Amino acid sequence: MQGMYSIIMMVVLFAFMYFFMIRPQNKRNKELKMLQDSLKVGDNVVTFSGIYGEIAEIGTATIMLRIAPKTEIKVDRNAIRGLVA
Repeated sequence: MQGMYSIIMMVVLFAFMYFFMIRPQNKRNKELKMLQDSLKVGDNVVTFSGIYGEIAEIGTATIMLRIAPKTEIKVDRNAIRGLVA
């Protein structure tokens, strides 16, 4: 009886962790990947480091980000956190 109770509690704990921690994180990662794949030239974005800029050029793994007139930096495509309204 005591062993069955322990197994049930472990299953409940795992289910709690899955539905309240793992599943939402996987959903956020999937949405972020979709956003990063749908970027286009001219989009205003922000990076994870807090740099705001406009996409000037898109490569396969990198993006040229215009952060000021005549100033562009190359960032990894995965560094883009989101679009700026």
